[in-house]
Amino acid sequence: MYRNKWQNLRKVDDNFELEPETSKKTQCFSRVNFTHIAFALNEEYFVAIDTAGYLYFIDLLNNYPSYQKLGNVGQATFLAFSPINKFELLIGLTTANIKILRVNANISQFCLLIAHKIPPVQISFYNKYCITFSRKEVIIWCLRSCSKARQLKINTKNVVIKKASFSNLGHIVVLYYNDNIQIWNFNQLENDVKIDAKVFGIRSIKDFIFTQNGRAIIIVSAQNRIIILNTSNWNLMKTLNLPENFNGIKCLSFVPSPLDGGANNIITCLSSSCDLYFFDLNQSCVIHTLQLVKPIKKIAVSPTGRYMIYIEKEGHLKLMTTETLFSEKYEAAKTLKEKCRAIAHKTDDHLQCVRQNIKHELRLEKLILILKEFGEYPEKYRILIWSTVLQLPANRDAYNALANKTASTHFSLDILKNYSLANRSKRMLLITTVHCLIQWCPLLVQCSFLPDLVFPFLMIFQKDQLLGFEMGLTILLNYCQKWFEYHPLPPLNVLGIIENILLRADATLLNVFCERGITSSEYAWPLLTTAMSEVLCGSEWLILWDHLISYKKPSLLLMTVVAYSICSREIIISSLHTGENIRKYFTRQGHIKAQELLKIARQLDNNVPLRIHPSHYIRNEIMALPPNGPYPPFMLDDFPKFLTDQISVLELEKLKEKSRMMHEQSNKLMEIAETNRLKHEAEVFMDQIHQTRLNEAQRCFKKQISDLNWKLTATKEQSETREIRLESVRDHFHDNLQLNLDICDEDIEDLKDDKTTRYEQLQQDVDKLEYEVQNLLDSLRSQK
Repeated sequence: MYRNKWQNLRKVDDNFELEPETSKKTQCFSRVNFTHIAFALNEEYFVAIDTAGYLYFIDLLNNYPSYQKLGNVGQATFLAFSPINKFELLIGLTTANIKILRVNANISQFCLLIAHKIPPVQISFYNKYCITFSRKEVIIWCLRSCSKARQLKINTKNVVIKKASFSNLGHIVVLYYNDNIQIWNFNQLENDVKIDAKVFGIRSIKDFIFTQNGRAIIIVSAQNRIIILNTSNWNLMKTLNLPENFNGIKCLSFVPSPLDGGANNIITCLSSSCDLYFFDLNQSCVIHTLQLVKPIKKIAVSPTGRYMIYIEKEGHLKLMTTETLFSEKYEAAKTLKEKCRAIAHKTDDHLQCVRQNIKHELRLEKLILILKEFGEYPEKYRILIWSTVLQLPANRDAYNALANKTASTHFSLDILKNYSLANRSKRMLLITTVHCLIQWCPLLVQCSFLPDLVFPFLMIFQKDQLLGFEMGLTILLNYCQKWFEYHPLPPLNVLGIIENILLRADATLLNVFCERGITSSEYAWPLLTTAMSEVLCGSEWLILWDHLISYKKPSLLLMTVVAYSICSREIIISSLHTGENIRKYFTRQGHIKAQELLKIARQLDNNVPLRIHPSHYIRNEIMALPPNGPYPPFMLDDFPKFLTDQISVLELEKLKEKSRMMHEQSNKLMEIAETNRLKHEAEVFMDQIHQTRLNEAQRCFKKQISDLNWKLTATKEQSETREIRLESVRDHFHDNLQLNLDICDEDIEDLKDDKTTRYEQLQQDVDKLEYEVQNLLDSLRSQK
């Protein structure tokens, strides 16, 4: 996996130094320098890459930082950790591709993002997306699917891109070398805003950065002037001038402070002379100058501002803590705290001092050590620790706004009908909290599991109703991601992730579930909807959530659900032989320890491949509630589209009634449409039959006419033949008559005795013959 063993960084004064290893090529040595550095989001480690393309992994958890040299990943143009996976690294390559690999796995296993034609030079993040840019291209990538999401339409015919970046609110700002700025909102990429920075009195912009809360952008120019713009309307908020002896600015970085609320008051300015200045935006002055013996070419500050790394021009890497830089400032703060204890002051000021001390003492690093040593937090301080770790702001104005709406709205909730509590105070606490949650997100009115989910947390914070509500809000925002894409049905996507993990971890157990007709909605969904409070006893449930909250990884809850099935493996296979028994088992309290679940859950978290790991599909970090203003809206993108209209609680009942009426009307319309369809088909069928009959009749008629024509022709020919025959008979008759007359004239003398008799007989024969001839002619005429 790694090429070298662990080695400690060399300590120089109060800092630590790392020099890149020199590579040997055919008897001559080539100089290798560090080029890019990146901190992990949890500040447990950082990585660096040198000009030879080798990756270095530096661990910061120990008192003495140590490093390992990994394999060669290629010539890099940028380096950054993914916000959705703390072990996933994105590396821009000189080949114009972007490599994605895991630092805790074999570096030979990676995937590539291919779309750039020119090597990208920088990257920034927003939720599950990132943006990379080159001189001519700006591309948005989806980190969960590792695919290209969008390429911005920009005009780079006559100008080159200088920088492009995301803000934490989804703004996209592209800076061109001609000082023009083009701005998009991630949700409305079809619309853009163009700003000429010269209208603010600056030119030759060197760099810009967003504050952590995304509400402001800081722009610095070559004239040592800093302007601050409001990102809501892009108006000028403030203009600052750096000292006259300031030798230009190359780049900016923020130094976050635990108490600045994401506003980021202190910025670092790397000057053209490679000196480092720390500038306070509130006081508009330089509070510290770091003039080193060797000039600096690149700097990186950790996400919380605890560490700072810089690369010297000669290629060495230096690590320092910001406390050593601002020791005077920390001493002044300490003195101020002592004064707070010594003098009388207002209650609010005193509470503010106490809160600051608590935040300083209850640092997550210390809390994790407590968990490792004792396994749980002290009962007395659990509320304080949970609210500090999750940064519950106690935003009373926002809570009162929701509570007032609830008090003025009269409605009954079906989801509370079957949830009866004997204790009246607990029942009212649950009802009030659920009503406030529904006012915050009306679509939750159909979530039957909502009381079961929030009630255990309310019992922890029952002495402070406001913090109990914010605790439930934080659970919904962070640990219930992707639960509502099939609302009001169970989340098939989340349950599918659980099934895939169980298939890899214990395929035999999954096969047992399948054989007995048990689905993930029966062995996993009940655990999720109750936050595992029904299957664990009270003390074990508290231990479990001590760890889940402290590690601040929502994906660990899904791993714990899988771990519960694995821990119950023997019981399920040997004792629970029917599907009904298995279903009851996952809705009743068992005897599994929280530490056993967490042990298996951590193993799954480390061993499950990224393609089926929950962090590949959900945001694996905790989103804190804002200290001021309204609470953030619920993840409406997770709901089905037909439910995401803005509706109130009172309108839901009307919507249901309207839906029922529309359903009935739709059924009637379908019946009418079906009747019309059948009628139309019958008419078409009858028309076809009628047409067939007409065609048959026409064919028969034509045949009859043809036969008649044939008969008439034959009759005509026969008549003509008969006429010819008649003429022949007449001619023959007259010839015979003439012959007989001639004979009679010659022998008349011999026949005188019989003259009278023969004459009469002959006359009769002639008359008879003429009669027959006349009848024959009449018959022929009648036939014509």
